[in-house]
Amino acid sequence: MNLLRGLLWAVLLVSLATCQVQPTLAPVALDTPTPVPPTQTPTRTPVWFPPTETPTAQPSLTAWPTQDARPGLAGLVLQDDFSSGGWQAFSVEAGRAALGKNELTLAIQAPKGVLTSFRAAPLPGDGYLELTATPSLCKGSDVFGIYLRAASPGDGYRLLATCSGLLRLERLKNQELVLLQDWTPGIGLIPGGMLPVRLGIWAAGRELRVFVNAVYQFSVRDPVWSEGMLGVYARAAGDSPLTVSFSQLEVRQLDPARIPSATPPPTPKP
Repeated sequence: MNLLRGLLWAVLLVSLATCQVQPTLAPVALDTPTPVPPTQTPTRTPVWFPPTETPTAQPSLTAWPTQDARPGLAGLVLQDDFSSGGWQAFSVEAGRAALGKNELTLAIQAPKGVLTSFRAAPLPGDGYLELTATPSLCKGSDVFGIYLRAASPGDGYRLLATCSGLLRLERLKNQELVLLQDWTPGIGLIPGGMLPVRLGIWAAGRELRVFVNAVYQFSVRDPVWSEGMLGVYARAAGDSPLTVSFSQLEVRQLDPARIPSATPPPTPKP
Protein backbone atom coordinates (compact mmCIF):
# COMPACT_ATOMS: atom_id res chain seq x y z
CA MET A 1 0.00 0.00 0.00
CA ASN A 2 2.75 2.36 0.87
CA LEU A 3 4.52 1.36 -2.36
CA LEU A 4 1.50 2.25 -4.47
CA ARG A 5 1.17 5.62 -2.73
CA GLY A 6 4.83 6.44 -3.46
CA LEU A 7 4.43 5.67 -7.15
CA LEU A 8 1.38 7.98 -7.36
CA TRP A 9 3.32 10.91 -5.81
CA ALA A 10 6.19 10.41 -8.23
CA VAL A 11 3.87 10.52 -11.26
CA LEU A 12 2.24 13.70 -9.90
CA LEU A 13 5.58 15.50 -9.47
CA VAL A 14 6.69 14.67 -13.01
CA SER A 15 3.44 16.06 -14.44
CA LEU A 16 3.82 19.30 -12.53
CA ALA A 17 7.40 19.75 -13.78
CA THR A 18 6.44 19.41 -17.45
CA CYS A 19 3.67 22.01 -17.10
CA GLN A 20 6.00 24.92 -15.99
CA VAL A 21 6.33 27.92 -18.42
CA GLN A 22 9.63 27.97 -20.30
CA PRO A 23 11.65 31.24 -20.01
CA THR A 24 11.34 33.64 -22.98
CA LEU A 25 14.56 34.06 -25.01
CA ALA A 26 15.69 37.60 -25.86
CA PRO A 27 15.06 38.32 -29.56
CA VAL A 28 18.09 38.64 -31.86
CA ALA A 29 18.18 41.93 -33.78
CA LEU A 30 18.56 40.70 -37.38
CA ASP A 31 19.03 44.22 -38.87
CA THR A 32 22.07 45.09 -36.75
CA PRO A 33 24.96 45.72 -39.19
CA THR A 34 27.89 43.47 -38.89
CA PRO A 35 30.96 45.44 -37.83
CA VAL A 36 33.34 45.96 -40.77
CA PRO A 37 37.03 46.37 -40.14
CA PRO A 38 38.21 49.87 -41.13
CA THR A 39 39.15 50.09 -44.80
CA GLN A 40 42.83 50.75 -45.35
CA THR A 41 43.78 53.89 -47.30
CA PRO A 42 44.55 52.79 -50.85
CA THR A 43 48.14 53.29 -51.94
CA ARG A 44 49.09 54.70 -55.37
CA THR A 45 51.16 52.66 -57.72
CA PRO A 46 54.44 54.56 -58.18
CA VAL A 47 55.03 55.94 -61.67
CA TRP A 48 58.70 55.52 -62.29
CA PHE A 49 58.74 57.34 -65.66
CA PRO A 50 56.06 60.06 -65.50
CA PRO A 51 55.00 61.52 -68.84
CA THR A 52 56.40 64.93 -69.72
CA GLU A 53 54.99 67.59 -71.97
CA THR A 54 56.33 67.40 -75.48
CA PRO A 55 57.79 70.80 -76.38
CA THR A 56 56.59 72.42 -79.55
CA ALA A 57 59.18 71.81 -82.23
CA GLN A 58 60.90 75.00 -83.33
CA PRO A 59 62.00 75.32 -86.93
CA SER A 60 65.72 74.94 -87.26
CA LEU A 61 67.55 77.43 -89.43
CA THR A 62 69.79 76.13 -92.16
CA ALA A 63 72.42 78.55 -93.33
CA TRP A 64 72.33 79.61 -96.95
CA PRO A 65 75.41 78.39 -98.86
CA THR A 66 78.04 81.06 -98.25
CA GLN A 67 79.27 81.34 -101.83
CA ASP A 68 75.73 81.81 -103.19
CA ALA A 69 75.12 84.60 -100.68
CA ARG A 70 78.30 86.48 -101.67
CA PRO A 71 78.18 86.73 -105.45
CA GLY A 72 80.96 88.49 -107.32
CA LEU A 73 83.77 87.91 -104.84
CA ALA A 74 87.09 88.83 -106.44
CA GLY A 75 90.62 89.59 -105.32
CA LEU A 76 91.86 90.80 -101.95
CA VAL A 77 92.27 94.59 -101.93
CA LEU A 78 93.11 95.16 -98.27
CA GLN A 79 94.67 93.09 -95.52
CA ASP A 80 95.26 94.82 -92.18
CA ASP A 81 96.96 92.99 -89.31
CA PHE A 82 96.84 96.08 -87.05
CA SER A 83 100.62 96.25 -86.83
CA SER A 84 101.27 99.49 -88.69
CA GLY A 85 98.87 101.95 -87.08
CA GLY A 86 96.23 103.70 -89.12
CA TRP A 87 93.61 103.40 -86.33
CA GLN A 88 92.61 105.91 -83.67
CA ALA A 89 94.31 105.19 -80.33
CA PHE A 90 93.41 107.22 -77.23
CA SER A 91 92.65 107.19 -73.53
CA VAL A 92 89.53 108.89 -72.15
CA GLU A 93 87.38 108.71 -69.03
CA ALA A 94 85.29 105.84 -70.43
CA GLY A 95 88.37 103.73 -71.24
CA ARG A 96 90.99 103.42 -73.92
CA ALA A 97 91.64 102.27 -77.49
CA ALA A 98 95.09 100.77 -77.84
CA LEU A 99 97.02 99.01 -80.58
CA GLY A 100 98.76 95.86 -79.38
CA LYS A 101 100.34 92.88 -81.08
CA ASN A 102 98.32 92.52 -84.29
CA GLU A 103 95.12 93.80 -82.71
CA LEU A 104 93.21 96.88 -81.64
CA THR A 105 91.65 96.68 -78.17
CA LEU A 106 88.77 98.72 -76.82
CA ALA A 107 88.82 98.53 -73.00
CA ILE A 108 85.83 100.13 -71.23
CA GLN A 109 86.17 100.90 -67.53
CA ALA A 110 83.37 103.40 -66.85
CA PRO A 111 79.80 102.20 -66.17
CA LYS A 112 77.84 102.04 -69.44
CA GLY A 113 80.86 103.40 -71.26
CA VAL A 114 81.08 103.62 -75.07
CA LEU A 115 84.20 103.55 -77.24
CA THR A 116 84.65 103.93 -81.02
CA SER A 117 87.80 103.85 -83.13
CA PHE A 118 88.00 104.52 -86.89
CA ARG A 119 90.50 103.52 -89.51
CA ALA A 120 92.02 106.60 -91.10
CA ALA A 121 91.77 105.50 -94.77
CA PRO A 122 88.28 104.96 -96.23
CA LEU A 123 87.27 101.66 -97.81
CA PRO A 124 85.76 101.06 -101.26
CA GLY A 125 82.00 101.53 -101.20
CA ASP A 126 81.31 98.01 -102.51
CA GLY A 127 83.10 94.86 -101.39
CA TYR A 128 83.18 92.14 -98.81
CA LEU A 129 84.96 92.72 -95.50
CA GLU A 130 85.67 90.39 -92.62
CA LEU A 131 86.98 91.30 -89.19
CA THR A 132 87.62 89.14 -86.13
CA ALA A 133 86.23 90.37 -82.81
CA THR A 134 87.34 88.73 -79.56
CA PRO A 135 85.32 89.88 -76.54
CA SER A 136 86.38 89.26 -72.96
CA LEU A 137 84.87 90.34 -69.66
CA CYS A 138 81.71 90.40 -71.74
CA LYS A 139 78.25 89.77 -70.27
CA GLY A 140 74.68 89.48 -71.54
CA SER A 141 73.70 92.80 -73.13
CA ASP A 142 77.24 94.15 -73.58
CA VAL A 143 77.66 95.14 -77.23
CA PHE A 144 80.47 95.11 -79.79
CA GLY A 145 80.51 95.64 -83.54
CA ILE A 146 81.70 97.55 -86.58
CA TYR A 147 80.91 100.71 -88.54
CA LEU A 148 80.70 100.62 -92.34
CA ARG A 149 80.52 103.48 -94.87
CA ALA A 150 80.86 105.89 -91.96
CA ALA A 151 81.83 109.54 -91.75
CA SER A 152 81.64 109.78 -87.92
CA PRO A 153 80.16 107.93 -84.94
CA GLY A 154 76.82 109.58 -85.79
CA ASP A 155 76.88 108.91 -89.56
CA GLY A 156 77.12 105.47 -91.15
CA TYR A 157 75.94 101.87 -90.84
CA ARG A 158 76.57 100.04 -87.57
CA LEU A 159 76.48 96.25 -87.10
CA LEU A 160 76.11 95.22 -83.46
CA ALA A 161 76.44 91.88 -81.64
CA THR A 162 75.67 91.12 -78.01
CA CYS A 163 77.42 88.69 -75.71
CA SER A 164 74.09 86.84 -75.44
CA GLY A 165 74.21 85.96 -79.16
CA LEU A 166 72.04 88.62 -80.87
CA LEU A 167 72.65 90.75 -83.96
CA ARG A 168 71.32 94.15 -85.08
CA LEU A 169 71.97 96.55 -87.97
CA GLU A 170 71.40 100.31 -87.71
CA ARG A 171 71.76 103.38 -89.88
CA LEU A 172 72.90 106.63 -88.27
CA LYS A 173 72.56 110.05 -89.87
CA ASN A 174 73.14 113.30 -88.02
CA GLN A 175 73.09 111.30 -84.77
CA GLU A 176 69.59 110.01 -85.57
CA LEU A 177 69.18 106.24 -85.56
CA VAL A 178 67.07 104.21 -88.00
CA LEU A 179 66.65 100.51 -87.30
CA LEU A 180 67.30 98.36 -90.39
CA GLN A 181 67.29 94.94 -88.66
CA ASP A 182 66.14 94.54 -85.07
CA TRP A 183 67.80 92.16 -82.63
CA THR A 184 67.76 88.64 -84.01
CA PRO A 185 69.55 85.46 -82.86
CA GLY A 186 72.81 85.02 -84.70
CA ILE A 187 73.30 81.65 -86.39
CA GLY A 188 76.56 80.28 -85.03
CA LEU A 189 77.00 83.23 -82.64
CA ILE A 190 77.64 81.39 -79.37
CA PRO A 191 76.27 83.15 -76.25
CA GLY A 192 78.82 83.91 -73.59
CA GLY A 193 80.98 86.38 -75.45
CA MET A 194 84.34 84.72 -74.78
CA LEU A 195 85.15 83.24 -78.20
CA PRO A 196 86.48 84.95 -81.33
CA VAL A 197 83.78 85.73 -83.87
CA ARG A 198 84.30 86.59 -87.53
CA LEU A 199 81.97 89.43 -88.54
CA GLY A 200 81.42 89.95 -92.27
CA ILE A 201 79.47 92.40 -94.45
CA TRP A 202 78.87 92.03 -98.19
CA ALA A 203 78.03 95.47 -99.62
CA ALA A 204 76.85 96.09 -103.19
CA GLY A 205 75.00 99.31 -103.91
CA ARG A 206 71.98 99.55 -101.62
CA GLU A 207 72.23 96.01 -100.32
CA LEU A 208 74.09 94.90 -97.21
CA ARG A 209 74.38 91.23 -96.24
CA VAL A 210 75.60 90.20 -92.80
CA PHE A 211 77.69 87.11 -92.02
CA VAL A 212 79.00 85.51 -88.82
CA ASN A 213 81.85 83.03 -89.16
CA ALA A 214 81.14 82.96 -92.93
CA VAL A 215 77.49 81.99 -92.31
CA TYR A 216 74.78 84.20 -93.84
CA GLN A 217 72.51 85.94 -91.30
CA PHE A 218 70.24 88.52 -92.97
CA SER A 219 70.06 91.18 -95.68
CA VAL A 220 68.85 94.81 -95.78
CA ARG A 221 68.49 97.46 -98.47
CA ASP A 222 69.12 101.14 -97.75
CA PRO A 223 70.05 103.98 -100.14
CA VAL A 224 71.60 106.51 -97.75
CA TRP A 225 75.31 105.70 -97.41
CA SER A 226 77.41 104.48 -100.35
CA GLU A 227 80.99 104.86 -99.06
CA GLY A 228 83.02 105.91 -96.05
CA MET A 229 85.31 104.69 -93.30
CA LEU A 230 85.45 101.49 -91.28
CA GLY A 231 85.23 101.64 -87.49
CA VAL A 232 84.98 99.37 -84.45
CA TYR A 233 82.63 99.83 -81.51
CA ALA A 234 82.03 98.61 -77.94
CA ARG A 235 79.41 99.52 -75.32
CA ALA A 236 79.07 98.27 -71.73
CA ALA A 237 75.49 97.59 -70.67
CA GLY A 238 76.15 97.93 -66.94
CA ASP A 239 78.82 98.67 -64.37
CA SER A 240 81.13 95.80 -65.28
CA PRO A 241 84.20 96.46 -67.47
CA LEU A 242 84.19 95.31 -71.09
CA THR A 243 87.14 94.49 -73.34
CA VAL A 244 86.95 93.67 -77.05
CA SER A 245 89.91 93.10 -79.37
CA PHE A 246 89.70 93.37 -83.17
CA SER A 247 92.08 91.71 -85.62
CA GLN A 248 92.56 90.13 -89.07
CA LEU A 249 90.80 92.64 -91.29
CA GLU A 250 90.35 91.54 -94.92
CA VAL A 251 88.49 93.30 -97.72
CA ARG A 252 87.73 91.78 -101.13
CA GLN A 253 86.46 93.63 -104.16
CA LEU A 254 83.35 92.59 -106.10
CA ASP A 255 83.19 91.89 -109.81
CA PRO A 256 80.05 93.68 -111.07
CA ALA A 257 79.84 91.34 -114.08
CA ARG A 258 79.34 88.40 -111.71
CA ILE A 259 76.61 90.02 -109.63
CA PRO A 260 73.07 89.41 -110.93
CA SER A 261 71.17 92.61 -111.67
CA ALA A 262 68.32 91.46 -109.42
CA THR A 263 69.83 89.41 -106.62
CA PRO A 264 67.16 88.02 -104.28
CA PRO A 265 68.10 88.19 -100.59
CA PRO A 266 69.07 84.67 -99.47
CA THR A 267 67.01 84.22 -96.29
CA PRO A 268 67.77 81.28 -93.96
CA LYS A 269 65.57 78.29 -94.73
CA PRO A 270 63.39 76.70 -92.01
